[in-house]
Amino acid sequence: MVDVVSDIALVESDRAACAKSRLVACLTSRDDAAAYVEAMSDDVFSTGYQHKSFLLAWLSQQDAKPFFLVFSAPGHGDVLLPLEMQKFGIARYCGGTHANGNFPVGKIEDIHALVGTSWSEFVHLIRTLPAHPDAIFLERQHASLEGVKNPFVFPSSAISPNVALSLSLEGGFSKVLERHHAKRKRKRQRSQMRKLEAMGKVEIIQHVPCEDVRTVLERFFVLKAERFKEQGICDVFQEQQVREMFTQMFMASCKAKLPRHVLKTVTLDDQIISIIGCTIHRDRLIVEFGTIDNRFASGGPGDLLFFHAIEDACDKGLDIFDFGIGDEFYKRSWCEIETWHHDATLAITHRGKAMVAYKHLRSQFVRAIKSNEIVWTQLKKLRRFFRWVRFC
Repeated sequence: MVDVVSDIALVESDRAACAKSRLVACLTSRDDAAAYVEAMSDDVFSTGYQHKSFLLAWLSQQDAKPFFLVFSAPGHGDVLLPLEMQKFGIARYCGGTHANGNFPVGKIEDIHALVGTSWSEFVHLIRTLPAHPDAIFLERQHASLEGVKNPFVFPSSAISPNVALSLSLEGGFSKVLERHHAKRKRKRQRSQMRKLEAMGKVEIIQHVPCEDVRTVLERFFVLKAERFKEQGICDVFQEQQVREMFTQMFMASCKAKLPRHVLKTVTLDDQIISIIGCTIHRDRLIVEFGTIDNRFASGGPGDLLFFHAIEDACDKGLDIFDFGIGDEFYKRSWCEIETWHHDATLAITHRGKAMVAYKHLRSQFVRAIKSNEIVWTQLKKLRRFFRWVRFC
């Protein structure tokens, strides 16, 4: 990481115990935050959602409001908690609901040095800053990642309401299929190809070239908006800064020797009918988003694309195919790994305490609904019936 003392205010807690053990600083300027991220050393430990490429794409947006917290223990380097200021005085991980499986950024030994710090110590440190939010919601965090503990998951942290599903690629594609009904999946894939080929020329593109990235993403945003509308769900891609963030991220990556962000598509007579956007990070392929053209749903273009995307990930020697957050049938048909993330809430002010209390109640309600299969199924049907109402 970089030395931020000369660039940002370094504030030490006035509590004696904290003063001897923990330091904190913050960055609220887009330019300062971007410079900090650019200067991070390449050997820092992070997830794909806290990697340079994701953070810089987010920071490039004019509306971005960073609240980057930088912690350090004596004799150790920086540990970055890259947050954004949102409405109602709440700070969350940059990217909001588009960032999942979150984790602080830093060298492993520096992150480890913060483990054991209580939430009350962190709250006290944050209160000493010249400006601070009312509350901090650290959502969808890994409790540990590759054996590294997360210092921002506390004993009081709650389990996130939504599961993340992933697939081990151990043994290559043939072994993956053996573990997941190989005969049935191959038969289904052949059937889908026949149905689509009866309509026109089918092409599966594993890596959309640079010149087509913007066009493919524009197509995705249109198709995804239609899917959300049909399901009665709020369109999380509707804001222009979100669309531009992903466009910049995928555009920058496609020019790299080893692309980190890749678009995959199925086309029918050169018309895009299925899309997924993926991040490749630490031997893991993570599906960021995906959708299909509903007009061709009977041909199964989404299933077809996932079949070939998993095969390609195996061919590239990756270890995990991560479908991300959300419990859907098409994911369950492949996945054997469940990951439950953790949510930590820090009330910084009295107003923040009320927000934290509301957050806890809402999370408990959502978890109760989604854990009851009958209620959750009926609610989804009701949501589709009243699709002119957006459930955001």
